[in-house]
Amino acid sequence: MYKIEITADTLAELAGKAMSLAVKLNSGAATEAPFQHAYTPQTIKLGASAPVVDAPPAEPVEINPVAPATPAPVAEAPAPVADAPALSFEKDVAPIVLRAVATKGKPYVEGVMTEFGVVRASQLDAARWAELIDRLESPF
Repeated sequence: MYKIEITADTLAELAGKAMSLAVKLNSGAATEAPFQHAYTPQTIKLGASAPVVDAPPAEPVEINPVAPATPAPVAEAPAPVADAPALSFEKDVAPIVLRAVATKGKPYVEGVMTEFGVVRASQLDAARWAELIDRLESPF
């Protein structure tokens, strides 16, 4: 097993060193016969000076050449419900219930209320008002 570590100050310098190493390895690999000599793990470090061969590390580190250079963006978590402004039954919930009765019909709204375990919206716990509003404003 071989481990290759290339150090460079810039990405362009790193690319140049990697290409140089690839050319050297490709030209040397064509002339070597397989299993011609005993296997010896080596670590090759390329820095500003000539390559230096070190002893193998305790645990080898695999390099994934396909991995992206930048980390994937982290999805933002939705804001907690506690940060939402407090709803008022008279200003926020009641008008939406009345509009749903007018546009979708009373049987539909009664069915939604049954899903929430109440007969009237005013009986619903205030913590679930936002959920009720979302359900009533969603398409059938």
